[in-house]
This record gives sequence, structure tokens and C-alpha cells, in this order.
Amino acid sequence: MKPPARRPNRPVGGSAAEGRRHTTPPRAAPRDRWRVALALLFVIAFAWRAAYLIRLAGSPLGGSLSEDSIIYWRWAGVLLDRGLWGQHPFFLGPLYPYALAALRVVVGNSVHAVLVIQALWGAAAAALLADAARRMTRPAIGVAVGAVIAFHEMAVFFDGLVLMESLLFFLEALLIWWVVRGGWQSGRATALAALGALIGLITEARATSALLLLPALLLVARGQGLRGRAAMARVGLLLAGFAVVTLPVAVRNFAVGGEWIPFTYNGGFNLYVGNNPEAAGSFTSVTGTQIIGASLGRDEDGGVEADGREYLKKVEHLDLSPAASSAYWTRKTWDYARQHPGHVAALAGRRMLMMWNRREYPQVENADEFRAVAGPLGLPVVGSFLLLGPLALAGGWFAWKRGGVARFVAGYAVVVTLAIAPFFVTDRYRHHLVPAAVLLAAVVVEEGLSAWRSRATPGGGRVLAAIVAGCVIVNLPAPGLSAGKYAWGLASDLGTRWSERGRPDLAIAEFERAIALERRGAAGRGGGALGAIERANLHYNYANALARTGRGNEALPWYERAVREAPGLAPAVRALADAYAAAGRVAEAESLYTSLESKTGGHELALEGRGWMAARAGRLDEAERWFGQAVKERPSSSEAWGALIRLQVQGGRLAQAESTLAGARRAGLPPPMLRAHEALLAVLSRRPDDARRALAEIPELAIANDPSLAEVVGVVRKLLAQQR
Repeated sequence: MKPPARRPNRPVGGSAAEGRRHTTPPRAAPRDRWRVALALLFVIAFAWRAAYLIRLAGSPLGGSLSEDSIIYWRWAGVLLDRGLWGQHPFFLGPLYPYALAALRVVVGNSVHAVLVIQALWGAAAAALLADAARRMTRPAIGVAVGAVIAFHEMAVFFDGLVLMESLLFFLEALLIWWVVRGGWQSGRATALAALGALIGLITEARATSALLLLPALLLVARGQGLRGRAAMARVGLLLAGFAVVTLPVAVRNFAVGGEWIPFTYNGGFNLYVGNNPEAAGSFTSVTGTQIIGASLGRDEDGGVEADGREYLKKVEHLDLSPAASSAYWTRKTWDYARQHPGHVAALAGRRMLMMWNRREYPQVENADEFRAVAGPLGLPVVGSFLLLGPLALAGGWFAWKRGGVARFVAGYAVVVTLAIAPFFVTDRYRHHLVPAAVLLAAVVVEEGLSAWRSRATPGGGRVLAAIVAGCVIVNLPAPGLSAGKYAWGLASDLGTRWSERGRPDLAIAEFERAIALERRGAAGRGGGALGAIERANLHYNYANALARTGRGNEALPWYERAVREAPGLAPAVRALADAYAAAGRVAEAESLYTSLESKTGGHELALEGRGWMAARAGRLDEAERWFGQAVKERPSSSEAWGALIRLQVQGGRLAQAESTLAGARRAGLPPPMLRAHEALLAVLSRRPDDARRALAEIPELAIANDPSLAEVVGVVRKLLAQQR
């Protein structure tokens, strides 16, 4: 065969045009251009998130933690203070608090710094999904997918919260990218084991994610020409990777709890939350008007504050182990399902529709509130489920027909949807549909482009029909907040945030706005036990703000209203008892302190309340006994530790106060309160320089936010001024 002729060498002296062509740099290879595009997507996604975090930090919502966020933050602190092994089986998934502890080693105890790290992996998730979409479809669609995730409202929202959703979303994006790029026909051992390990990591954030093994098994076991042992070997590698991550956690749970808990023990509790007489598809209270978990503010690992076992002990007189408590809630669920099969079946159907509805269902935080206060989260419509949902539903039809990797993505969406059906729907849970949904949307967009370019009328009609069907499903009527209820919730929550930032004056204005809406009937009166708790919290927080501004007489009737709304709400009962004691209504106060013993989280609150009542009456020895018992039963009680130290100081026992302070330090007394009492003892011991150094470490915001802390700091400053 004749070799191809060589092109003649270009002459040295050519035309000017030829010289310009010769010196022009070669065009970038497609792969290089794509890397540049991914880098730009990452930078844009991170810049948008960083800008949002700056706005958030300047709002009353900045740095504020609530509900699960508080549990995760405290859990991470316990791991840092007491060791990584922990003492309790996991009620909540452990991955995020352990990651949070690692982040805090690097960036310190700054909520904002942690959120910046989350913004980085949120931006990385946008790049990963863009690359996955490019591999499944084409580069232009990949860029569009990356842009959608960069400006997706809920992705930005969760990157700005101390919740597991941000980390979990990144891992899910990594999982999908790994599947799309993997050469599954080759059956590489490392790729298969890594796939299993990724699913294992995701499962340690949310246990139902173990079901992702199902589409993964279909993917790896159905390669071309696979038979018998070869397929089993691939399955074994996948499961081995999963076990490497999850088995140590199960062993650890057994070691600390003596029970076999493979992942977490919240399954039974969550089942009953989703299937009970008040269930409506989203989260409902199953503990009446009592708080769910153990004591308020108890710093423990495992998420045990939310496991409901203290409620079972106090109310239903059942002292159950972690695994037994989950089994108990499961039995209650099945009992209710047998008695009301129609309601339970309707709830399951409603939840699947809610998972694919345009609405978001807030549980811990409300994205609409953050948007109203801190500015835009992302792009309206483009960055919402209103656009993504119909395209994803349509894409699922075409993806399933493609087989292989596309079928895994569709299976991922199916598994996430069905895994929620027995439980309840919130925006946090639905968010984890998005990584698969955006890839399915990419598939239908490519199908539509292909049909348009080829002028294939039947193909284009099928795409259009699928999208229309998706639009119908996503826009079906579904429960949601009325405008009045949203405005009420916004005002109530902003009042709470202003209180946390030491601005009771601004808090009162917001609370009064919410109360005015309530009086006009705009907020409604529904909601069962959960609604009663929300109203009681409004009245309780309003009373607290009034008391902090010296309007204690006005606060008392609001404490009473809070307790009438939610008689099981231990903090409100304690506040009312304290108010009665301060007003000299001792018998009524004592009756309420006694009633606290039967309420979740009430025992420690009763000890502290009785301590203050004795102290106000001048019975200092009795008060000291109450506070001493309180710190024994709840070592994390900063209120009891502080009161105990000050009582000993008041009695002139500085050495004993120093010993108590050392115990408080070992128990993890929060730094502001710890520094304030260090300063108090230093100034009383004639060490003014030590006192000033301790005071300098206390943030002014913490002083403004805590009346007890402010009182101690004020005393120290007064004593320092006298010693000059």
C-alpha cells in the first residue's frame, strides 16, 4: 500500500497572510475549552453563594441556629470536647456532625466560616452535575445544567444553613458524576468499590439512601456479556465498598448501645410522624404540645435530643432503649394503618405528589423568609422546581429507554421518591431529588433538540406531550401556606431572631405585627398540636421580650396565654412559674414547678426555677442545693452553673467558687459565660488585668443577647472601675 504523501514544507518566505496564519496559536482542544467552562461555572456559582452569605450575615438571620441546626452544632462541639467515639447510638445521621467537627478544627467556631466552606462544595456540585450532563448529552446542555444549579434557589438556600443538605447534595452530585463517567463495562474493581463507598457515605447522612444500592446493582450486574460469577463479583465489589463505610458505624452503635442499629434508630419515629391522626403529608407533632426530645440545651452526641424517648418516659410511662423506642413507634404506625387504611394510603399518594409539586414545604427554615430578608436566593422560575420538575418527569420516560447510566439516574429519582412515601415531605427531603432531576431534564432537552433538528414530527410530539404531562403533575393542587399564615410566621420568626441578637425592642415590633394578624384571623387557627405550639411560642417569646425591656407586668398575661395554648410546653410553663414567683404568687409558682416534672425537658427546668425562687426569698443554702442538683443532672446548664458560682461568691467562698468554675469548664460551659465568671473571680481576687483579658474575649452580641451574662459583665465592669 502506498504511504500517504507528505505535505510540502511551508516556504520560509511566504505572503503576509500566510505568516499570520502560521503564527496564530492553535485553537483550544474541546476538552480544554470544557475545563475552562467548568472552572467558570464553579467561580460563578461560588461568587453568587458568597454574595448571598454576605447579605445573610448582615440580616437578623445571619449566624442564627434553630432546631436541627442547633443539634448538629452542639453535637460537633461534643465530638471536639469529649472525643469522636461518643456515648449514644445515632438517632440522626452522623456524617454531617462529624464533618462539621472537622471543619471547626480548621476554621474555628464561626458559623459564617463553615457556610463559606459549604458554598465551595455547593459550587463544586454545580460543576460536577454540569460535567455529568455534558457526558450524557452535549456540552451546551451541560453548561445550562451547571447554570441552573449555580442559581438554583434551594441549593443556595441550603448551602447557607447548618444542615446536612448541603454536604449530602454535594455527595449525591459526586455519585451521579461518578456513575456517568465510569466505564461500567470494564468492571474496574476500584470504580465499583468507590461507587459502593459513596452510597455508604450518603447513607450515613440519611439511612433511606441505602436504597440507592438497587439502581446501582442493576447498573453493575447487567453489563454486556456478564454471566454468573462475573456479575456476582461486580456485585460483591459494590457491596464491599458500601460495607467498608457502613459496617464500622453499625459496630460502633452496638458497642455504645448494646443493640444492633445498622444506621440510625429514627425510622419508627418518622413513620409515625407521617402516619397519625393529624398527619397531612408534611411534618406534624406526635408529642402533643410537649417538646419532642430530651432536655433543652443538653449537649449530647447522636442527636438524642430529638429521639422522643423522654416524652415516652414522662407521658406514656415507657422507659425504652433506642432500638425499642423505634420499634414502639413502628407498632403505633401499623396499628393506625390497620385501623385507618384509607387515610394512610391517601397520605402515601399525597406525599409522592408533594415530592413533585412546585411548592416547597419548610420544616426547619423557610426559604421565602430568607429571600425576603437577605435578598434573592437564585433565579426565579429557572432556579425553581416549577421549571425543573416538569422537565425531569418528562426526561424520566426517555432516560429509562436509554438503559445503562441514564436508567440509573431515573432509578435514583424513583428510589428517592418512594423512600419518602412512608414518612413525610419537607423541602429538605425533596431537595435530594434535584441532582437526578436536573440530569433527567437534560435528557428531555436533548431529545427535543434532536427532534427539532431532524424535523421528526412524531419525536417532537412525544417530547412535548411528556413535558405537558409533567407540567400538569407539578402544578396539581397541593396543601400550602396561605399569604396570611406566611406573613404571621415571618413576623413571629423575625421577632425571635431579633431577640437572639439582643434587640428586644425590634423583636417586640415583629411580635406585635404577628399578634395583630392573629387577632384579625389572617393566620388561621388550624394546625393541631403543631399549630398550638407555634402560637404558644409566639406568646412566650413576646413575653420574654417584654420582660427584657422592663415590662414584666405586661409579660405575665402573655405567659399565661402561651401555657393555655400549649400546656405541655415546658419552657413556657417554667417562665410562667418564674413570673408568678417574682410577683409573690408562690403557691401558684410551686404548683407549676411540680407540674414540670411530668413534661418533657421539665425536670431540670423545675430545679432551676426552684433555685431562683429560693434565692429571691433569701434562702441561699436551699438555692445552692437546687442549682447543685441541676448541674449534676444536666451538666450543660449554663444557667445553673452561673447561679451556683455567684451564690458561692455571695457567701464569700471564693475557693469553692473557683472549684465550681473548674467543674463548669470541664462540663463545657459556653465561652461567653465562662469568661464572664472567670472575670468575676479574677476581679474579686484583685487580679484586674486577668479580669480585663477575660472580658475582652466576650462578644458584645453575646452580652446583648443574654440578660444573665450582661448582669455578670456589668458587675465586673463596676468592680474594675472601683479598683482603679
